[in-house]
Amino acid sequence: MHDIKYIRENPNDFDAAMERRGLDGVSAEILALDEDRRAVQTTLQELQAQRNAESRRIGDIKKAGGDASAAMDSV
Repeated sequence: MHDIKYIRENPNDFDAAMERRGLDGVSAEILALDEDRRAVQTTLQELQAQRNAESRRIGDIKKAGGDASAAMDSV
């Protein structure tokens, strides 16, 4: 297992070490995949925050004695 932080900070050193093992220039591919993973993770966190806000709103509606069924359908 390789440390992604090390690869981000030292891609040339990582590539040199991998070339000694017979792998050519893998840091660019690894960093591209890491960037994609980070973007997806950010999107996931934004969606979870929206869901949590909607759930709090539903809780407030129920606490006030209102009908939250329409709001619950959107979650």
